[in-house]
Amino acid sequence: MLPTLTYLQFHLVFSLPVVAALWYLAPRYGAVRRRRATVGIAILVAIAYVYTTPWISYMIRRGAWSYADGAVLVRALSIPLGEYLFFAIQTVVTGFALHLIGFDPTFREGDFDRAPRVAGVVAGVAMVVGGLWLVTLDPSYLYLGGLIAWVGPVFALQWAVGGGYLIRTPRMWLAATLIPAAYFWVADRIAIAMGTWRLSPELTSGIAVLGLPIEEMLFFASAGVMTVNGLVLFEWVLDWNDRRGRPTESSTGAFGREPEPDSPEPEPESLDPVDD
Repeated sequence: MLPTLTYLQFHLVFSLPVVAALWYLAPRYGAVRRRRATVGIAILVAIAYVYTTPWISYMIRRGAWSYADGAVLVRALSIPLGEYLFFAIQTVVTGFALHLIGFDPTFREGDFDRAPRVAGVVAGVAMVVGGLWLVTLDPSYLYLGGLIAWVGPVFALQWAVGGGYLIRTPRMWLAATLIPAAYFWVADRIAIAMGTWRLSPELTSGIAVLGLPIEEMLFFASAGVMTVNGLVLFEWVLDWNDRRGRPTESSTGAFGREPEPDSPEPEPESLDPVDD
C-alpha cells in the first residue's frame, strides 16, 4: 500500500512541479497580451474562490468526501488549506496549459449569432434542473447531481456571452480542458489509493473508471472547461471592445489616416489682353 501523504505534501509532489514546469514553458507574449493573460488568470482564480468555496464547504459538511487522519492541518469553513490551494493551482495549471496550446481570441462576424448562445443557456438551465433532480432522487447522487447543478449557471452564462465563438473553436477549448484534467485524474487516483482523501460510498454513484469515481472525473473536467472558457472569453471580449473603438477604414482612409481635403483647383489664368 502506498504511504499516505498530507494534503500539503501532495501539492509538493504533484502540483507545484507542474506549475513550475508550465510557467517555464509558457509562451513569451508581448506586453499587451502578457498583461491580459495575467489579469485573466488572476480574475479566474478570484472567481474560483468565490464560487467554489460555498459548494465545496457544503459537500464536505454533508460527508461527500473526507480526509485521512493527519492529512489536514488547517481548516476554514470545513475546507482544508490544501483544498483552498487547489482552487488556485488547478486554475493556474489550466491557464498555463491553455496558453501553451495557444488560442486566437479574435472576434469575428457571427460570434454573436443567437442560436448557439440560446442553446447554451438552455443547456445550462437543464443542467441545474437535472442536477437538483438527481440530488432528490437518491442520496447516492448527492455529489454527481450537486456537481451538475453547480456547473450549470456558469455554463449558461459563458455560452450566453460567447456561444458563437465557443461553437467555432471546440478543438481548442476541449484540448485545453482535457489535457490538464487527465493529469489531475491520475494524481487524484493516486491520492485516493494512498488514502489522503476518500469518497463516501453512500453519497456517490459507485461508478468508476480504473478506480477513479466518475464524480471526480467530471469535477476536474468541469472545473477545467469553466476555467478555459472564462479565459478565452475574457480576451475575446477585450478584442471585441478594441474593435468597437477602432476607427473604421471608411472614416480614416485605407492606411488609418484622415483623408486629406481635396486641394482647390487653381484658377485659370485670365485670357484678357494686358494693356501695355
